Amino acid sequence: MATRLLAASPAALVIALLAAASLDAQSPRQAMQQDPACQALTPVAAGGAAPKDPDTAVIRWLGHTNYELVYRGNVFLLDTYYDRVPRSHPIGVAPADLKKATAIFVGHPHFDHISDAPTVAKQTGAQVIAAPSAGDFLAKAGLSAKQFRAVKGGEVLQFPGVTVEAVLGRHNVIATTLPAGFLEKQNAAVQEAALQQPYSPEEQKQADAVRARSSRDPNIATTGVINYLFTLGNNFRVMFADSPGPVTDGQRALMAKVPSVDVAMLPYFAFEAGIPPLVELVKAFKPSTVFLGHHDGAGTMQWASNYPPAYAIRAASPQTRTLDVLYRTPVCFNTATKDMVIGW
Repeated sequence: MATRLLAASPAALVIALLAAASLDAQSPRQAMQQDPACQALTPVAAGGAAPKDPDTAVIRWLGHTNYELVYRGNVFLLDTYYDRVPRSHPIGVAPADLKKATAIFVGHPHFDHISDAPTVAKQTGAQVIAAPSAGDFLAKAGLSAKQFRAVKGGEVLQFPGVTVEAVLGRHNVIATTLPAGFLEKQNAAVQEAALQQPYSPEEQKQADAVRARSSRDPNIATTGVINYLFTLGNNFRVMFADSPGPVTDGQRALMAKVPSVDVAMLPYFAFEAGIPPLVELVKAFKPSTVFLGHHDGAGTMQWASNYPPAYAIRAASPQTRTLDVLYRTPVCFNTATKDMVIGW
């Protein structure tokens, strides 16, 4: 490039310098809009483009409470439930597609959060980070001990440009706030309204196989739920929580040190019954932006609308915006300026 500039005419040199100055003068938002990583649907873990600017972080929702978080060469997978029960909506990515990951963070080891962790970890060489209760399942699935790091809350992990703090959360207790059998009746009513037939024998066999890929530890509710706070660069904070349990002492202590977060990935399910615990997490974390997951049940009737929880979040935290994006849509943040761009 330097040789061409020296050999160019004065007019051409001026044009080239002006073009370079124009690129330098791009706003962070403009730069992200032109970055392929902020426009492509292919996750980086599946071979998609990584962001060009070291200050750009990319977040993709991969269904349920699965996310991809990419920053400064790190490819973090948050939960791993891609090969889902029958009639689930296609995410557009399968476990076999994911060949690159720095680490896999599991919020808790129930099947709909951890089922594909062993497969993806073996393919990528990534370490699985989860509560100790995940250990037996991962070992039985053939994952080597060196690829599992157990965390109980309070640990601090370091990656290039990223600090991750683990904090003990709590599994949801929504069923205990409702009349006995309410959730079962609600699900049956939704199934009937959707004209859903019972699983075929083959579908039931497939569902049973998926559900078996999990931990059976009875203490998951109290000791097996881990939230992760990612600090990207100097002060851009991302909180991942995959179960809306009551706010814990550990969560309160962490937020006493960190007054708010920039992004929170939070779970919403059980329709109206799931809104109050979700709002309590928003009050605790005080996020600028919330991604909602866990609401994409099979069919159209079980896919809960995000409008009711979004309005409840706005009422409790007027400065918080709630995102409702499609699977694999890249959402880019400049971690220095905190600008945001939503891709296709």
